Amino acid sequence: MAKTVLLTGGGRGLGRVTAEKLAVAGHRVLLTARTGIAAQTAVDQIHHGRSHLRVEPRAVDLSSLEQVRAFATAEAARGDAIDVLFHVAGIMQTSKTRRLTVDGYEETLAVNALAPFLLTALLRPALELAPAARVITVSSRLHLPDSRGAPVDFDFDDPQLQRGYNPDRAYKNSKLAVLWFTYELQRRLSGTSITANAICPGFVPTTAAASTTGPMRLLMSFVMPHMPFATSVADATDSFVFMALDPSIDGVGGAFYGERHPIESSPQSHDIQQARRFWRLADQLTGLT
Repeated sequence: MAKTVLLTGGGRGLGRVTAEKLAVAGHRVLLTARTGIAAQTAVDQIHHGRSHLRVEPRAVDLSSLEQVRAFATAEAARGDAIDVLFHVAGIMQTSKTRRLTVDGYEETLAVNALAPFLLTALLRPALELAPAARVITVSSRLHLPDSRGAPVDFDFDDPQLQRGYNPDRAYKNSKLAVLWFTYELQRRLSGTSITANAICPGFVPTTAAASTTGPMRLLMSFVMPHMPFATSVADATDSFVFMALDPSIDGVGGAFYGERHPIESSPQSHDIQQARRFWRLADQLTGLT
C-alpha cells in the first residue's frame, strides 16, 4: 500500500535521491528543503517527464526552531496521516569558527538533533493516524569513540561547545545525541504502533564534498568515491528506502542500522541516564514543555 513519507533534507544529496526513489515506487513524498525555491526545484526535477509522481514541496529552515514549530503545526493541522517521518537533513561543519542559529544555539547540534526532536514531537498526532508509523533519523558511525578526528565528548555542562569548539566534535556529539533521542523515543513509544530507528548511510564522498572546498572537494568528488571503504549514493539511498518501507522491520524499534542490517552503536549511546538527560536538555532548549 502507498505510504506518505515526510522527508527532510530533500533539496539535494541523499535526501533528494531518496525522495525520488520513494516517489517512483508509488509513494507520496512530502519533500522539505530550507527554502521554497529549493524544495520546488527538487520537486520539478523529480517530476521531469513523470508528472504523475506524487511529490510535494515543503519549506522549513531547520536551524530556526520557530520555523520548525510553525511548519510542524501547520502540517499536523492538515489532518493527514504520516506513515514515515525521515530526518535526513543534517550539516557537517568544516569551519573552525563556532556558528550559532537564530536561537543562539550551536548550529550542528540544533540542526542535527534539536530539530528532529521538536519536529517529531509536534508531528506525533499525524504519526498516530497511521496504522504503523516509522520515525527514522540519520546518525553516523563517527559517534564511535575510535573514529577519526577529534573524539566525541558530549559535556552536559557545555552542550553548545562554548569551550574548545571543534567541528568534528560538534558533528560527533550531534550524532551521539541522535542515538540518545532515538533510543529514548522508542522507550517512550512503548505500547504504540510507532517505531523509532537510526541509520548510518556510510561514508558517501560525493555528498560530503558539498561541505568542503578547494582541493579537498576535488578529492572527495573524484578520488574518494573509488576507495573500497566509500559508499555510493545509490547504495546509501537504497538503505534509506529499506528503512522507510521494508516489511522486515515492521514493529522493530530502538535499533541502529547500516547497509540494511542492524549494527552496534557505542556503549555511551545505550546509557539510559544520559539519554534521559539529553531528552530533558532538548525539551528545555526547544521550549517543547
